[in-house]
Amino acid sequence: MWIAILIVLLAVLAAVLFKIVSSGRAASAASPIQPESISTRAQASAVPFGTEETEAVFTECYRLAFGVPQLGSQVPADHAPVLDAVNKSLDESVYQREYFPRRPMLLPKLLQTLNDSESSRDELVRVLMEDPTLAGSVLQRSNSAYYRTSPEPVESLDRAVFLLGTDGLRSLAAAAILQPVFRMPRGSFENFPDFTWEQAERTAIAAEVNARTIGDAEPIVAQLLGSLGMLANIVLLRLTMDKYREFPALTPRADVLVEAIRSQRACVASLIAQAWKMSDLSIVAFTEQQQRISPTHMSSLGRSVYFGELSGALAMLTSRGYRTKKQAFEIIAGQGSDLETAKAMWLAATSAAQS
Repeated sequence: MWIAILIVLLAVLAAVLFKIVSSGRAASAASPIQPESISTRAQASAVPFGTEETEAVFTECYRLAFGVPQLGSQVPADHAPVLDAVNKSLDESVYQREYFPRRPMLLPKLLQTLNDSESSRDELVRVLMEDPTLAGSVLQRSNSAYYRTSPEPVESLDRAVFLLGTDGLRSLAAAAILQPVFRMPRGSFENFPDFTWEQAERTAIAAEVNARTIGDAEPIVAQLLGSLGMLANIVLLRLTMDKYREFPALTPRADVLVEAIRSQRACVASLIAQAWKMSDLSIVAFTEQQQRISPTHMSSLGRSVYFGELSGALAMLTSRGYRTKKQAFEIIAGQGSDLETAKAMWLAATSAAQS
């Protein structure tokens, strides 16, 4: 009898355990881990797009570019309509040459020649000779202390091409072609174009070095995008100053111009890239900046643009004594770059304006 009772109790216990296990499996099947929750956790642990330190770096660059002792913390209410006018006119302004420069005619042909492994040095020299300014820049660069190997000056374009090599020519050609579009007529904030061009040179070479180091982004494209990001600053300065003419009672303010640049530069850079018929990857790289995605989640090209801009800005400050080398490394590494890449970018950016 006791044995029978024990058998019944064991059967009941087994049924209860089976029910518990089954219900647990059903709950697991009905409530799997959602991709959103994984993404949320990853985002929470990612390096932020901007920190107090990085924002302070760019703010200091803007202050120096505009030549003002300080920038206001917010835009005055009576100047807000100027920003609104700028924001509303961005899409249509891309078709107006006074704001958005046309793509340099020689750029596609030169890039094709540089990227063609079958192109001879004679072919490259012929392309360079089509633009006397560019040819002069090649000779000037080849006579710099970095490239020149003998006491005699380099006077032959063929010799200059040989000394610079493909990488040196890519870097120089892109810079020489883009420099004219950074120029502005004299007027308010006269220091801004020259400061921005120097920052563009430093940014572009740092972006190129980042792409070459990580190995899965095209260096010359990264360099061009670094320049275009800074060109957006010039475009927005032109556009905002023009919108101020619609409000004659207002005097242009640096803090208003900075806010226009901060809020719209990535968008404008993307518009320039689209107008110049650059690749979809290039557009995505600027979209990532516009959306302020964590650099750890950006595409390879997006990261090159991001770290190029950060390294370029830090190089501007270190060259003027506003940051130390150690501080620069710490900020770049703090945003997710390994130390060796950070050193390579910083070294390239700090030496860019010296050749």
